[in-house]
Amino acid sequence: MGLKLEEAAQSKHKFFTVKAGDIELRYTLARSRRKTIGIAIDKNGLIKVTSPFGVSESYINELIQKKLQWILKKLAELEAHLANGKTPKLFQDGEKFLYLGKELELKITYSNYKKAYTGIKGESIIIDAPTGFNLEAVKHLLRLWYIEQFRQIAVQRIEHYSAVIGVFPKKIAIREQKTRWGSCSTGGSISLNWKLVMAPLEIVDYVVIHELCHMKVMNHSKEFWDTVGAYFPNYKDCRGWLKRNSNVLDFE
Repeated sequence: MGLKLEEAAQSKHKFFTVKAGDIELRYTLARSRRKTIGIAIDKNGLIKVTSPFGVSESYINELIQKKLQWILKKLAELEAHLANGKTPKLFQDGEKFLYLGKELELKITYSNYKKAYTGIKGESIIIDAPTGFNLEAVKHLLRLWYIEQFRQIAVQRIEHYSAVIGVFPKKIAIREQKTRWGSCSTGGSISLNWKLVMAPLEIVDYVVIHELCHMKVMNHSKEFWDTVGAYFPNYKDCRGWLKRNSNVLDFE
């Protein structure tokens, strides 16, 4: 069971096999000084197990059998993403994530601290999680961190451009919107999609100015675009960038 692996990937690894009912799973095994066993699936559908020294292969096989439904679910999700032409995020150590247009490496460590930490250090996004956190918990931590970072950025950019344009929103909301990067209500509330935190700051500025200008012109008429152009002459390039790269600013 699993995706067809690339020949190069097959040649680099020693595989172990475990049976779970009628299903036979192959996995690679890496030993380290970590305290818990980790199971991950890479972008090729390769099951990768990391284990402390001294843990028997039979114990690892039992754990894989217990995790069978989770493994099958992740493999199915991976196949679905690839069928749609997308490479899904796996939220694993060493994976690359965008932050303000820059690609950073995710580095995950585990400690005995009860509270998790997420932040940027150099060229990496660091997550220090309590021992026992699974990949779904890591995904949740990263998502919350992205949202909070974007909230701070969005408030700062809105305050800056509000003073320039002369309009001041009554409320700022950070949301996860499926089809919009931002919106402005007739009551003067502005909503922004937190996934913009993955885009370059220039793109964030364009969306902020776009929504602030709707507080002057509540439509997409020539008057509206002339207003946007007066404060952000490069808006056409940024608008085109968003249309071309919307799939890149994806957290799944």
